[in-house]
Amino acid sequence: MERQTINSEGGLNLSCLVADQTDGQGPLLVFCHGFPGLGFSWRHQLSYFARRGYLAVALDMRGYGDSDAPDAIADYSLDHIRADLLAVLAHFGKARAVFAGHDFGAPVVWNMALHEPECVAGLVVLSVPYDHDYYGRRGLDTASQLPSESFAEVAQTHFLHAHYFQRPGVAEGELDEQSSTFLRRLFWALSAQGELLSAFAASDGREGYINVLPKVEKLLPWSWLSRAEFAVYAEAFSRTGFRGPLNWYRVADINWRLNARYLGQSVTAPVCFMAGAQDPVIAMSGEACWDFMRKRVPDLRRLELIPQAGHWVQQEQPGAVNSIMEDFLRSLSLDS
Repeated sequence: MERQTINSEGGLNLSCLVADQTDGQGPLLVFCHGFPGLGFSWRHQLSYFARRGYLAVALDMRGYGDSDAPDAIADYSLDHIRADLLAVLAHFGKARAVFAGHDFGAPVVWNMALHEPECVAGLVVLSVPYDHDYYGRRGLDTASQLPSESFAEVAQTHFLHAHYFQRPGVAEGELDEQSSTFLRRLFWALSAQGELLSAFAASDGREGYINVLPKVEKLLPWSWLSRAEFAVYAEAFSRTGFRGPLNWYRVADINWRLNARYLGQSVTAPVCFMAGAQDPVIAMSGEACWDFMRKRVPDLRRLELIPQAGHWVQQEQPGAVNSIMEDFLRSLSLDS
């Protein structure tokens, strides 16, 4: 793997990991991570698919790692992130790609398929079922309440990270000083062995996020994360802090308004959806999410819940994820 820099709109620099054994001639796979991730989160997929003739690219999304982190919250809207993905296509001289997205990367690639369908050969979506944006209308085309208003309602009786993250400076003051502790607790809580949902129990609203996260029950290394791998995350977030990543939460209302244009629209690209069977995001999404996704994604070719995996499914069970993704890619007509 090598690291490259891509120039996006307004001179913003995006850093990415590139694995390629085709001298740039293979079909392009673009991997988009979520919170709190890095292009490194796709390490198992990059090497695997490069060996199979693909040009595999994993971004440090804007605000993360070695990529630039704009100050303005509005600069993290899905419209701006979509411009980043178009810059990836231009950088590698490709008209289309298969886009893979996990966590916040999922609404990024859903959005790409809605707005730029001619650029999307297929989607591989992990952990977040279809909606117009991460905190969207949950299938209710007539919903009128802004995400921030919904967060505030829940936060009256329960801790909710999405509400806690809304006010600039507050969460940074906690997380930047204890970045390794936060990452370790969140990685554990969202894994198949963890218990994230206990963090959202009734509260008096004064807690920070670290204190409500369950304690880590097993010291590193874990079956899916070595000490050296964790150190990559710890170093990156210790160096950059969390302002950029937290802005992905703060842009929720902007995305909600922007994405009203997609109400009633279907994703026409071929889609493979995967999630860990123990992913708390799936538990919180509810059973109705499957019917809505099937309705709005008519070419949903695979829907897989992978055993013994939580939210970090591509890291916890890379063999299963890679095998399912490879089968899906074989079903597509891909450009070199």
